Amino acid sequence: MKTLQSSYRRPDRNVIRRKNRQGFNLIEITLTILIMGILFAVAAPVYSKSLFRFRAESAAQRIVQDIEHTKQLARQTNTTRMIVFSKDDSSYTVDGAISLDNSLQPYLVLLNQDPYRTSIHTLITTADPSRPLSAITLAFDRFGMPDQGVSITVQSGDIQKQVVVTAILGRVTVL
Repeated sequence: MKTLQSSYRRPDRNVIRRKNRQGFNLIEITLTILIMGILFAVAAPVYSKSLFRFRAESAAQRIVQDIEHTKQLARQTNTTRMIVFSKDDSSYTVDGAISLDNSLQPYLVLLNQDPYRTSIHTLITTADPSRPLSAITLAFDRFGMPDQGVSITVQSGDIQKQVVVTAILGRVTVL
């Protein structure tokens, strides 16, 4: 006959330690950090490029909307209206329009500040496309027709968007 004590076996201490283990060992932590680093290295350039693309597209669309607004303002008031682009400080002003933030200020858009953080890369007229300018004044007559064709290129990072105003019809497009 076997006694009760002889049939009972105590579990191995290593088994008990593995079952009650709380935490991670150095190899698990190292592998986790390594995998996260690889994922970040792959995702960071993609995120950066999409952010630059978004900023350039947003700035180009803002320019298009403000050019269209200036054309409409010229037609409504039956007067010539101008929009002045400056490459030096990456800004433009709309003549005869007031600021959306302060009614005492002129309408000024600084593209190198939030939310756009872009720069005006080139300003070119269709009259002389070989000569980039530091500033362009685009005037719209009382019928909303431009006095010249222009090309405005905005850049964020390595992404560029070009806004083109045709001289004959005054059509505004983003390329």
